[in-house]
Parts: sequence; structure tokens; C-alpha cells
Amino acid sequence: MTTNDRPRPPSALEQDVRERLAALESSDVETLRVASDYLEELAAWKVATAEASSKEGCDEQSEGEPDPDEYPADVPDRASVSVKEIAGTTYHYYQWRESDRIESKTVQR
Repeated sequence: MTTNDRPRPPSALEQDVRERLAALESSDVETLRVASDYLEELAAWKVATAEASSKEGCDEQSEGEPDPDEYPADVPDRASVSVKEIAGTTYHYYQWRESDRIESKTVQR
């Protein structure tokens, strides 16, 4: 890379992110390297967190979170589901909005 080939923030980024990156252009080399190291670590952490969340999500679903295919016939797929265990019995509480009303249904599993 020559001095005439100065890098610019990628246009694929949102405007506010490009502006923040452009603000770093006046920083010294050491500051840029420290910021770069931090951003690499942050990206790795986000990937690890997302992977852990997706694994936990799979575990949660197997521990009683119903699959959308298992919703009762009269409950829409967009319904939110709360799973509660009361006195050893598991209940699934489905709740959704229809027009101005909130509908709900309780199913014992």
C-alpha cells in the first residue's frame, strides 16, 4: 500500500459507524493498533456468545419449550409461550394479540 492508497471506512457499514471510524483516522499508530486488537477480541467474544446462546436455546427447547409445530390448533404461531411448573405439573401459557384484544390459552402438559 502506498501513501496515496489511504484506506477509507467500508461503504457497507452504517453511516454512524463510518463516521466513528473516520474519527479514528487522526489517531496515532499505537492507538489504532490497540483499538484494532480490542475490536478483534470483541468480535470473537460476540461469536462465542452467539454460539453459546444458540446452544442454550436448543437446550431450553428440549426442556419444555414447545416447538412451533406443537402449538395447539387454535393458537397462532406468533403466540408467545411461557412454561411453568406448578406442583409437578407443567403448564404452557400461550398469549397473542388479535386486533385490540389479548388472547390467551393454557395447556397442561
